Amino acid sequence: MDGYEKIGYSILGTVALLWIVGMIAGAIAALPYGLVGLLVFVGVGALFIKVIRERLKNREDDYYSNNVDR
Repeated sequence: MDGYEKIGYSILGTVALLWIVGMIAGAIAALPYGLVGLLVFVGVGALFIKVIRERLKNREDDYYSNNVDR
């Protein structure tokens, strides 16, 4: 990964994080109706964490991504 790619991912990650914080702040401001949105964020966040953990623990995927030619 070159420098420009890292800068691009950093900018996209920052914008995505700010967008998520804004959405959560809006859901809190809309309480009690925003509670549904907060529950959606918690559910999606839990699934995202599960996927990341499974990917980090899977050695077979690491082997194929490093050793198998495309």
